Amino acid sequence: MTRIVLLFVLFSLNYRAHADLIADTCKKSEYPDLCNSTLRSDPRSAEADATGLARIVLEAALIKASTTFDQVKKLLSKTTEPVLKKCLTACTDLYESILEEIPKAIQNAGPDKNEAIHQGDLAITDADTCEGIFSDGPNKRKSPFTANNIAVQHLVAIAEHILASLG
Repeated sequence: MTRIVLLFVLFSLNYRAHADLIADTCKKSEYPDLCNSTLRSDPRSAEADATGLARIVLEAALIKASTTFDQVKKLLSKTTEPVLKKCLTACTDLYESILEEIPKAIQNAGPDKNEAIHQGDLAITDADTCEGIFSDGPNKRKSPFTANNIAVQHLVAIAEHILASLG
């Protein structure tokens, strides 16, 4: 009976330590609510170290980027308006790059955090550029992807913050 109680206590302490890691990590983030919701929605977070948490957030960013890329392509296939077509074509190219950069960031999150952060910076810039394309020039319009572009940028920024804190 003592062993069962001891195992329960150890399990509880381990769970609490990981819960504290997520809470501590996210409260230092620029986007704590998004950080918390992203990490707490993924069961792998309970056992992950800080590098693992960064990878989980980058994987969430990759999913959002992939969804956005599909939406851009879908809208591009339906539009005939020249200015919109030009904007969407540019965003397609940018999201193709993002879909290469984020996996490189994930791959480098452990062995080379500086390279992971660099790849993340490229992805953030590309998502920001996609957003800005719609407000450039004389034919300004609202981007249909604002929420997605921001989500990709914020998720990658959270992961970069986690990686940068690893020292």
